[in-house]
Amino acid sequence: MLGRARVSVDEREIVLSRQNFSFLAYLVVFREVDHPREVLIEQFWSSCDPARARSCLGTALSRLRKTLLKINGSNWLELSPLGEPRICLSAPVHFDVVAVEAGISASLAAPKGELEGLVLADLQNALGNYRGDLLLGWYDDWVLIERERLRLLCLRGYRRLMEHYSDVGDFENALSSGHAALRIEPLQEQVQQKVIELYYSSGQQVAAIRQYDRLTQLLRNELGIAPSPTTRNLIDRIRAGQSI
Repeated sequence: MLGRARVSVDEREIVLSRQNFSFLAYLVVFREVDHPREVLIEQFWSSCDPARARSCLGTALSRLRKTLLKINGSNWLELSPLGEPRICLSAPVHFDVVAVEAGISASLAAPKGELEGLVLADLQNALGNYRGDLLLGWYDDWVLIERERLRLLCLRGYRRLMEHYSDVGDFENALSSGHAALRIEPLQEQVQQKVIELYYSSGQQVAAIRQYDRLTQLLRNELGIAPSPTTRNLIDRIRAGQSI
């Protein structure tokens, strides 16, 4: 669901209707919630009269369940004790959204500094699953809200990874993580500061100054402002060859 929306089995892509995929994506993204049918109707069929909307929901659930059963014989959908549809997370299915959230959340809950092996591996795998924004090309209100939430979560994940590599003295991977964060949000000045520091700490003074110059141009073009006093003070010390 991150990047181009698709379902695949054994590297063979399965075609779902847009409505089926939208319905499936909604249940996966909000998988911790049992969804009252009234809420689903309001989300997907608010323009229909009540009787028609209930019929549409029943048809959508039936079609989606049948389609998913044909894919690998697993029942991805189940009902709560109150009859509310929800995604079955015990089904043998990999959802990239689930993997991203779980891996990043674990790293953010860990103590600051160097990450332990398993937490680090889960974070790296999680960020590897982030192949683009949620449901690219879809503009439903709930998609836009969740898209931004996931982008910010990945930004925090890359910052945490940068912190880890910086603490263990791996400047190359720290810089790579920092630039990945900036590809998500280039206006994050704290990340820009850290990238500048990393360049300087790894003996790349010229690269540090160039990074500052790019930041200055970006802030001027996008926001009409100059770098913060903290950033200007940092680059002054770097230009003077002082410790930071």
